[in-house]
Amino acid sequence: MKYLIVAAVLGVLLFLLYLRLRPYIRAARRVLGVFREARAMSTGRETANAARPNRADAAERLVRCASCGTWLPASRALMLRATSSTFCSHACMERSAGAESARRASGSQH
Repeated sequence: MKYLIVAAVLGVLLFLLYLRLRPYIRAARRVLGVFREARAMSTGRETANAARPNRADAAERLVRCASCGTWLPASRALMLRATSSTFCSHACMERSAGAESARRASGSQH
């Protein structure tokens, strides 16, 4: 009975230690994963995480950003509901809105 209590206390202490070290273990696993993939890439092997474009991705429709003119997949584009304008990022959307308001302001002054 004494050994069972000692084993239970030891198990609880190890579990608490694991909980405290879990973020560091996760970070170490990520770093080792990066090294593993870098080594695999340098030897020419394909890794399990290497993304292969499938037919659905390859056939995805491209749209053009209304602000900067960059082409991007429709699934990644930001679309405005009011107009059918598409943007590549929030920064381009804000830049376009700023240019539009500046155009309106200059038009109302003349």
